[in-house]
Amino acid sequence: MTHVPVHIKPHLVAFFFKEMEGDEINYLNFRAKAVKLNFSSSINKFLRITLAKVDIPVRLTNLHMLLSISDWGEYQGTIYNLEDGNKYFLALPEEVNADVNELLDDVFRIAFVYYVSGHVENSEFPCVVRAINTFIEMYDLDEFGFDIAGLRRYYYREIQNHSKLQTIVKKRTKLRKG
Repeated sequence: MTHVPVHIKPHLVAFFFKEMEGDEINYLNFRAKAVKLNFSSSINKFLRITLAKVDIPVRLTNLHMLLSISDWGEYQGTIYNLEDGNKYFLALPEEVNADVNELLDDVFRIAFVYYVSGHVENSEFPCVVRAINTFIEMYDLDEFGFDIAGLRRYYYREIQNHSKLQTIVKKRTKLRKG
């Protein structure tokens, strides 16, 4: 079983960088944020349960998510364990790495649907396209291939059954072109 370092998808880095609290630094041509994943947090629990199932003997007591954005548009994210002042970057089987990204992507998708719904429900002049465009701009999603038409289709698919949380129980669909 091959282990690879955890790599968080770039659009998720852009999203979580703005949405999570953590220690942020600006250095030369990049910004970085270290977000502590509390022991009782869902992502930490998910990682501990998953690693126990694939029999990886790692003590995950002080996990952090490291998110960085360069001035030239490179978005990187990973997870590390802080132990005795040293950072040990987490290496997982590729399928677990994909599962981590899917979990984070579910949070992103739910946030998107609720953002657009909230905008539409509480705006004097409701407009789905304007809400989606604002969401795209807030998180620089156009840099990752997201577009208004694709996100609009996704939004309407998600709300057609009046169940905004369906993303966590159904088959995944693409959010972008390509």
